[in-house]
Amino acid sequence: MTADIPRHEADAQLAAIVRSSDDAIIGKTLDGIVTAWNPAAERIFGYGEAEMIGQSIMRIIPEERAPEEEQILDRIRRGETVDHLETVRMTKDGRRINVSLTSSPIKDVQGRIIGASKIARDITERTRATAAVHRSEAHIHAIFEAASEAILIVDERGTISSANRKSEEMFGYSRDALLGQPLEMLLPERL
Repeated sequence: MTADIPRHEADAQLAAIVRSSDDAIIGKTLDGIVTAWNPAAERIFGYGEAEMIGQSIMRIIPEERAPEEEQILDRIRRGETVDHLETVRMTKDGRRINVSLTSSPIKDVQGRIIGASKIARDITERTRATAAVHRSEAHIHAIFEAASEAILIVDERGTISSANRKSEEMFGYSRDALLGQPLEMLLPERL
């Protein structure tokens, strides 16, 4: 709070920021009971504020992830922050979503830890896109390895950066011997 802005106005601004955030912002006790639930939390998880305030946060945590939440709360009790933990949570309709969580201690005016704030960002689409890229890369690698011709990949300096299995057979060098070498090592002197 600055001297120019009265405390009640600063609090109102902060509340407006929390309400307008695209990320779920959740307050909870050290026992995991929800004390605050912003509109983004409702949109992401499907539960309204009235459905979650006073309820256990375990409502949105898959059973197999329960130990993870206890570990988070243990860290919060020690005054630690959990930054960008990628995990899975559940929506009201039972869908599993990937989220990135940041959880921090909430302290009272005496500095005692009395709860935790949790910010959750839905990263489901990003996770799916990353998985699709990995599948595509694996498919390309399988084609690269299965090719019946030698394939070498060289960088802008003409240095061999990748070689397939057929390259080893054709040139008589192991991949390890080829990698990092200039392409010229495989060309006859006359070329």
